[in-house]
Amino acid sequence: MTDRSDTPFQDEMEFVRYALDSAAIVAMTDVKGTITLVNNKFSEISGYSREELIGANHRLLHSGVHGPEFFREMYRVIASGKVWHGEICNRRKDGERYWVDTTIVPHVGASGKVDSYTAIRFDITARQQAQSELRKVVNIDPMTGIPNRRHFQEYLEDALRQAGVGAKTVHLALLDLDTFKEINDWFGHDVGDRLLRIIGERLSALGHDDYFVARLGGDEFGIVLTGQSESEVRALVGKVLGAIRRPILLGDVTRRCTASIGVAMFPRDGLTAEDIFKNADLALYRAKELGRDRASTYEHRLGDVSRQRSELTRAIEDGLGRGQFLLHYQPVVPVADGGGLSVEGLLRWQHPTNGMVAPGSFLSDLRDPGLFAELGMLVVERAVQDMKAMKLQGLPVGRIAINVTNADFRSDLFTNKFFALTERAALPPSAFCIEVTEGVFLGRDFAEVERRICRLHDAGVEVALDDFGTGFASLTHLRRMPIDRVKIDQVFVANLTQSSADLAIVRGIIDISHGMGKLVTAEGVETRAQVDLLRELGCDSLQGWYFAKAQSPERLGYVLENLPSAQCETDAVGRMARG
Repeated sequence: MTDRSDTPFQDEMEFVRYALDSAAIVAMTDVKGTITLVNNKFSEISGYSREELIGANHRLLHSGVHGPEFFREMYRVIASGKVWHGEICNRRKDGERYWVDTTIVPHVGASGKVDSYTAIRFDITARQQAQSELRKVVNIDPMTGIPNRRHFQEYLEDALRQAGVGAKTVHLALLDLDTFKEINDWFGHDVGDRLLRIIGERLSALGHDDYFVARLGGDEFGIVLTGQSESEVRALVGKVLGAIRRPILLGDVTRRCTASIGVAMFPRDGLTAEDIFKNADLALYRAKELGRDRASTYEHRLGDVSRQRSELTRAIEDGLGRGQFLLHYQPVVPVADGGGLSVEGLLRWQHPTNGMVAPGSFLSDLRDPGLFAELGMLVVERAVQDMKAMKLQGLPVGRIAINVTNADFRSDLFTNKFFALTERAALPPSAFCIEVTEGVFLGRDFAEVERRICRLHDAGVEVALDDFGTGFASLTHLRRMPIDRVKIDQVFVANLTQSSADLAIVRGIIDISHGMGKLVTAEGVETRAQVDLLRELGCDSLQGWYFAKAQSPERLGYVLENLPSAQCETDAVGRMARG
């Protein structure tokens, strides 16, 4: 085939052949695949000379991209005398791959049998490269270079389809880094991004043929394991946890990270990708509840717990809409004569079927931060409303204490609402106390929580540290945070008169708190002996059933008029306190 641009053509078919030869990559083979003719473009794109190609088998160009089944199907079509069309990846003489859009036309001889094939190809390498880049953009996480959530979802669904046909198992493991948010906050997003890349590399390094890992977003990764036994999955999950625990150099600091993992298995734990994903997520949450840095496998009871929590969430939302939540008030009685009386507002749910329900029966199972925040707003609204009513009734209540949670400090909404409500009611902020547990200080956004608590404290709101002595960081926060009052947990008060250990703890808490200029309240006071002993120890105020249970606002006036006195002591109690 030669250049005919200056030579007239004998007939129309000759011109068509010339035009085709100029535009396309053309080759002919016999039925065994031996090359019998090629044009210049074939030589140019393949890198072989015409002499090297003629007489060689077409397998010379195989790239290894297509499997045997691909070629069997192609030859089945053309051997039957039909035209085949498709895209093929071939390999140049220098080893580089190229893609061609290919049409193979069988030539049927006089005998009615196929005696040769003509292949007409067009170079589509640039298009394939563009599509490959597009697939990377669509399917690869740019941060870590591993598959993203979209690719992961497609892979999981395909794995489940194939497993359903082949009766194989598929395990899905969802992984969350336990301290990623703290690292991001302390070291900055650049360090956080580096951590994600390192974790991605470590997870990818554990891979094999039946292992697929992806970053699903944030600090969450997913792993799909196909055809593995449960013991094999446990062993691999153990390797994953170990890989993440290895020290990581972040800037000038070496850190150790941990992860929580939840595992669910097809078909035991679900038949769809949605079900498997949901159940692996429940197992992940369980791993976090158990203390993190561990893996948890889905159990059917987790689904029952999840459904119960969903029902609880809906019931609380309905109760908020129907006005079923209110505050009852328990007196906080001063020990010293003439000390100010206060009350603690305790949330109650007037449930339509279960009657009056205390918060311990429902808040511990609530997982929705937004709903927690909504309950917090209701508490502050009721407290301000009830305090105004107490002032109008002339009740001797100097302050109302309310319990707050992390959810109340997720934004400035709670503090802004508090100041707006007190201003509208013409009440000073000092008429209120917020009670926090150290869990508030252990949240991810500690700096913002601290700022909002300080804003309330600077305005005159008393800040009390509740359940003191039951956690791990109370002394640190007692020193750092603007705490005015420490509340001794009832677990230390219950056996105070019988346990020398509890007595030593309570005495120590009172001495430390007073040494730092803090007031002390003891909770759970139920006997006169406890009252007298706590008074002798120097406790500033007492709270518990000895004085009164939490009462509705309507009954509070009567209860306050009949409070038992805290002004009595006995010699025996005095001797025990001094001993």
